[in-house]
Amino acid sequence: MERIKQMNLKKALFTITFINITIALFLSILSVWGCAALRLQIAPDGVVVEIRSGSAVMNQLPGRIAQAEAIAEMISVIQIILPILIYIGALLITASMFYRLKLKEPLALLTKGASRMIENDLDFTIEAKSQDELGQLCIAFETMRKTLLDNNRELWRQTEERKRLNAAFSHDLRNPVTVLKGSAKLVKKSVVDGTGSTEQLAGHLSRIESYTGRIERYIETMSSIQRLEEIPVKQEQVKWNNLMSELETTITFVGADSSKRINFNSAASAKSVSIDKAILFQIAENLISNAVRFAAQNIDVSCSLNETMLQLSVTDDGCGFPAALIKNGIQPFQKGGGDTEHFGMGLYICHLLCQRHGGGISIQNQKIGAAVTATLKIQSP
Repeated sequence: MERIKQMNLKKALFTITFINITIALFLSILSVWGCAALRLQIAPDGVVVEIRSGSAVMNQLPGRIAQAEAIAEMISVIQIILPILIYIGALLITASMFYRLKLKEPLALLTKGASRMIENDLDFTIEAKSQDELGQLCIAFETMRKTLLDNNRELWRQTEERKRLNAAFSHDLRNPVTVLKGSAKLVKKSVVDGTGSTEQLAGHLSRIESYTGRIERYIETMSSIQRLEEIPVKQEQVKWNNLMSELETTITFVGADSSKRINFNSAASAKSVSIDKAILFQIAENLISNAVRFAAQNIDVSCSLNETMLQLSVTDDGCGFPAALIKNGIQPFQKGGGDTEHFGMGLYICHLLCQRHGGGISIQNQKIGAAVTATLKIQSP
């Protein structure tokens, strides 16, 4: 039987049919012979030759009685019908054996697999029990299942990436908008009070223009990429002192609506460095925004420079990082508190941006509060 299971459908059907027809033929011959012999036993007919004293004597058999004649007629009918019934039984047995050996198991596997796929359940396997046509169909079905599973996983990954992009997009628009609002308030106040000089107004308007362009570029970037890891790095040469001045102003605006005190320290230098200002400011804004949320009163920000790296450190006197964050590392959508207005993306975005700029980020708890250090690789002229 196992050998028949491994045959193709055509050969298996021929083999099973041949075996059953052969057995049916043998049984038919046996039944015809048996019926003939039984009929002669019940109702004998003809003459009997007896040998007596060297001579042969022929004796006529007595005539059949009516009852024996009727039984003999019935046996004759059975002799005709029985082979037909044997062949019909052989065909039925052939069909049953063919279905049970070749069709039942693969059809059950395919039906069950199709039902699970309709229910969006792809966590199963279809094993081909033979190499016949239905076995090949099971293999094709399994290939289709794996393809659908891979496609679903890819779709899920793309959905998660888009979710991260949307969360990052929403998260990182807040800080530039905060700076724009602060600059607009200062312009309005200077105009209304008449206290602002032309230089101050020009500075505020220049900042508004700069951040408006930055938002525009940020929107274009986030619209053109599929993953946060694809954020481009565009370095430019800037003077260190000018960069620190802009950074300090940005930090001031980010914490303007808070009562927390922000202390900024940076070493003076006449150097020029090659850096992506947008990435640096985005990291600084996120770190300061987080520190403002969790600090009790004081936030210390320092920025230093060596030959190859820019280091930005932010410390606060708040409650520190959760133990799970320190243990598991920085992950997306991991919140430090129960604030539902935030996405839990700030540190994760900083982590990715630092990596894109050739650096990294480290977090730790102090005796009082938390400390975050971000590093960016720079190029000096």
